[in-house]
Amino acid sequence: MADPRESEVPDPAAPVARAGKRHRVVQQGRIVLGPERLIACTVRDLSRRGAQIRVASGHVLPETFSLVIAAHDLRTMKARLCWRRGDLAGVVFEDATDPAP
Repeated sequence: MADPRESEVPDPAAPVARAGKRHRVVQQGRIVLGPERLIACTVRDLSRRGAQIRVASGHVLPETFSLVIAAHDLRTMKARLCWRRGDLAGVVFEDATDPAP
């Protein structure tokens, strides 16, 4: 019988398995919280299914929001917050049909 102290608890520092390839980018973004409320962010990793963003840790992010990404073209993605550590956050795109850069 297995020792209960050795139960598998996910290590928060361990790499997370990804469904798709991530691309390292540095692109300006905006988190849309309302018609007149935008929060500046930097998109650091981007895939078809999600992104890692850097946003000031003082900003509280809702569970879902629109993420505007300024790249070669302007894209708006519906995003859902997956995790947050300090000024970094991981989001998954609700409509993951847009190709990564």
